[in-house]
Amino acid sequence: MNTLKNIIHPFLRLWIKSTSFLFFEKANLKGLENIKEDGPVILACNHPNSFLDPLAVTTYYKRPIYYIARGDVFVSPFVSALLRFLNIVPIYRREEGVENLSKNSGTFTFCIDVLKENGTILLFSEGISENEWYLRPIRKGTARLVYDAWNDPIIGEKLRVIPVAIHYSSWLNIKSRLFLSFKKPITKGSIPSEGEQGPFLKKFNELLTKELLEELIVIDKDLDTATQNIITSFLLKNIENGHSQSRAALEKHKTMHKEEFIKLAHYLKQNKIRYYSKATPNIFSFLIGLVIYSLGYVLNLIPYSICKAIANSTTKKNEFYDSVLFCTLLFLYPLYLIAVALTMILIFHSYWSMGVLVILILTAKWAEAAKRNVYSFLQRKKIEAIVPMLEQLFGKDSG
Repeated sequence: MNTLKNIIHPFLRLWIKSTSFLFFEKANLKGLENIKEDGPVILACNHPNSFLDPLAVTTYYKRPIYYIARGDVFVSPFVSALLRFLNIVPIYRREEGVENLSKNSGTFTFCIDVLKENGTILLFSEGISENEWYLRPIRKGTARLVYDAWNDPIIGEKLRVIPVAIHYSSWLNIKSRLFLSFKKPITKGSIPSEGEQGPFLKKFNELLTKELLEELIVIDKDLDTATQNIITSFLLKNIENGHSQSRAALEKHKTMHKEEFIKLAHYLKQNKIRYYSKATPNIFSFLIGLVIYSLGYVLNLIPYSICKAIANSTTKKNEFYDSVLFCTLLFLYPLYLIAVALTMILIFHSYWSMGVLVILILTAKWAEAAKRNVYSFLQRKKIEAIVPMLEQLFGKDSG
């Protein structure tokens, strides 16, 4: 089984990374230097987007990962065997039945064994997933595993816990921007005195929460969440330093800049502005963008439409929509490429005709940037009005 995993898993990782290349407009990465090549690691991540989150982490984490998934997806012996082959093991929450909680001891033992072999475990420490810019209370599962591992004579101080912060510029949509940050590891010395398990769990969760909040964008649910969501999505999608600007904007929304914040949100909503470019595209970049976007749209209309239809019908646009959309693209897009390649060969009787595949893939990747140029040129008057609003919030350096 391990031999088969060693053969198939690198291929799966490359496959996932290739799909991420097309699925996301851009990936903004921080802290890759904190990923070491050896030693036991626990990745403690927030959880805003169902099983798209582990796929995104897998794309950019340099080592094999073992994943913890909710127990109710292990619905049959076949599914359980398949998931375990993919390094996915179950954890049961009270929501899946109190009678199943005893099964978690086996999962914890398995995780300790993985860490003894210098493996990596990915945990979503909130325990639940919702499409929002928010950090829910950290549950105790991560801290319990860390406590057991740090007190294991084989693992001990070797274990590093890396807080992982993940964001998306939007949900329910392909071509969002991904923001992924691997923070500096929490080590055994980070909590001076471990003591009894109870106090340790509290101290560890407080520290993990602090580390994640230093990186995450968190809306204030006591204020107008719709307004905050409009601004946050716009900044993450369109501003070069959108992550830091979003955090700054949400802080300013609580203080004296509240009117400017609401004014910008109202303008964006009223004029249905999704794209923004500080430098207005000229006619040349508009024409180039129009060609690239048109090609990307036409050449990829079939697979994207099928994937969106499947995601719509199976999820009704709930928190699993993006995950299903990604996975259908993962499987259907290669089949589409094969079909196009065979069609080109049969029609033109030349392997050179498969150059259309290069055009197809590149226009799929560049279509969103091209669409931004087209939109920004056509809506330049409305977009120009945004610049002074951004400068009121952030000053001249408004991205």
